Amino acid sequence: MLHDWKIRVEGKENALIETAHNFESVKSIKIDVLSIYENENAVAAELLIVLNKKDELYVIDVITVNFEGKICSIKAFIGRGDQ
Repeated sequence: MLHDWKIRVEGKENALIETAHNFESVKSIKIDVLSIYENENAVAAELLIVLNKKDELYVIDVITVNFEGKICSIKAFIGRGDQ
């Protein structure tokens, strides 16, 4: 499952399609990892995403994995940059 503030899709193929669409819809994308938190079956990352060299998005991605280490879900939450 891929779930963010705009969409929710199920399945690996659909998640890959949506991810590709996000990258294709902008001229440039830069991602800075601000911090990472992890435990046994999940990782969360605070990201600064800059689109087209001007639009800033502060995002938290939470990725969960199964016992084989395969991704089960990716959830993205939009934040604020004034912290």
